[in-house]
Amino acid sequence: MNIEFQRSPGRQRGAVLFVALIFLLLITLLTLTAMGTSILQEKMTGGMRNQQLAMMGAESAVRGTEAWLWHVRFNDSTGNPLPPCQGSGSSCVYRPDINGTLQSGVQAFRSSFGWVAALPGMPGYAHALTGLSGDDETASLARQPNVLLEDIGPNVPPSAGQQSGAIDPETLNAYHFYRITARSQGGSAAVQRVVESVYSASNMTDAGFGTSTP
Repeated sequence: MNIEFQRSPGRQRGAVLFVALIFLLLITLLTLTAMGTSILQEKMTGGMRNQQLAMMGAESAVRGTEAWLWHVRFNDSTGNPLPPCQGSGSSCVYRPDINGTLQSGVQAFRSSFGWVAALPGMPGYAHALTGLSGDDETASLARQPNVLLEDIGPNVPPSAGQQSGAIDPETLNAYHFYRITARSQGGSAAVQRVVESVYSASNMTDAGFGTSTP
């Protein structure tokens, strides 16, 4: 005699639904993880792009100021293209105090964490880098870069000696070191880069003595 045992259908009720819910929960977790990873990668990419834009903006401003410094004696008809900055609105150059201390505004521009406006008398970058449109829109910056130009002394051999204070007669025709500092933001104000360049040029505080050289 054969006896066949069958499991009651009532005991299986809900098992498939439970397994389906478990798989649905796993798929949801995987989807959320993938979305979070994609968003994080997008933010990282945007941050890198912002950093690159800020760096390119600062580099462009530095090179543009070097070019401006090269041609400044030919662009100015006053006979004194770059006098020391003393509160005037015309083009000028900042110098350290007699003891070598930088002016407070100069130090703030070079080292401040936040954005610093351009100091009086500084040349602006000639090419607009904000509000770009068309194919150039992706390279548009949040602000136009600002630059700072400092005269940090004559470019003479150490053995020749350098005296502090007023420029000595023997160094009137000497080449000077000019420090150019540029600040630029990226595509947004969240990123800011500062770039410096030391540029050797003829003494622009006494016009008529040669041309600038890099």
